[in-house]
Amino acid sequence: MTGAASARPKSLFPVCLSLLGWCGNLGAVAVCTLGLSAFFAPDVWFADNMSFFLRQFLAAGLAGCLAGSFGLMLRHRLAALYRLVWLLALAAFAGLVFLTGARTLANTTAVEPPAPDERPIRIVSLNIEHLFLGDKVLQAFLERENPDVVVIQEALWSLQERRWRRLGLTVGGAGENGFPEHLKAGDLGGLAVYSRFPILAVESRIIEGELRPGAHVFYNADREVMSLALDTGAAPLHLVVIHPDSPRTPARWHNKRRYFDAVDRVLDTLKEENGGNILAIGDWNSAPWSTRFQETLERNGLKTAYPDGWPQTTRFFFDYRLHWILGAPVDQFAVSDDVKVTGVRLGPDIGSDHLPLIVELVPSAPAAN
Repeated sequence: MTGAASARPKSLFPVCLSLLGWCGNLGAVAVCTLGLSAFFAPDVWFADNMSFFLRQFLAAGLAGCLAGSFGLMLRHRLAALYRLVWLLALAAFAGLVFLTGARTLANTTAVEPPAPDERPIRIVSLNIEHLFLGDKVLQAFLERENPDVVVIQEALWSLQERRWRRLGLTVGGAGENGFPEHLKAGDLGGLAVYSRFPILAVESRIIEGELRPGAHVFYNADREVMSLALDTGAAPLHLVVIHPDSPRTPARWHNKRRYFDAVDRVLDTLKEENGGNILAIGDWNSAPWSTRFQETLERNGLKTAYPDGWPQTTRFFFDYRLHWILGAPVDQFAVSDDVKVTGVRLGPDIGSDHLPLIVELVPSAPAAN
């Protein structure tokens, strides 16, 4: 009996804690390495796409480091190795925190309240994911916001026209239900702009994309970028509407990078001809931590800002209630240095898989002669 008693099995509690600590350490190293790859290998498709998930990696890395810290209270047969892996996890997490924070602050501008004599221009940018523009929830949202400019992505304009006609409604609905009165749709029908201000000039450039064998029959690799000049009553506002391909495959990632190159050329032309009052806005299909996104801002002297100072989910997956977990900040805007940003926030769920991006700004006044 005495021998049987002395051979009682060891308690499972410390064993489970030890396993939790090891898993936490190794998991933190793994997720932080994935996050760091976005900074150190931005020209690799897989690594660049990791920039979409940095918030999730940071949360997982923090949880892993905490679990590893609890494991330090136990005795391990490989104690030295355990401490080494724990220190490596801490170093990887600290590096990811630093780089993410630095990238978040890069090329940003302060959000300033408007002066008493300034009336900010309110712009709503929304990827509607083929939502009908006559949708009552969408129209109610626009009526509440009363925007000066509405920028639409994924409009599928030909289908919108058919539906309006079938319902006996005014095609486009400009000037009604919260939509401003001036309307311009892009040549491909993916982009559309409603403006309270007269549209002085429009240019639509089509960027041809590669279509790999086996691509979905409804997928169009071509994308367009629209450049418009809006008569605000002071200096024209030069609006660039952005919507590159989603980089979910290597071919589509290359399409997106070609699109960014085309955007750089459009911005070069605007800077040469007009100098300032530039707003580039839309679904960039890029997280703000993407190196290529930041390169376009830095190269063209553009600045951005985020709701409450931190990038927040604008594109969510499956269900809006999970947007903090399953989502990414991909809807962005950028302005030239002479444009004052007075507000940036997100709108509510209106039935798309994107949230509205609402920006308020004051363009610079024309120079006196």
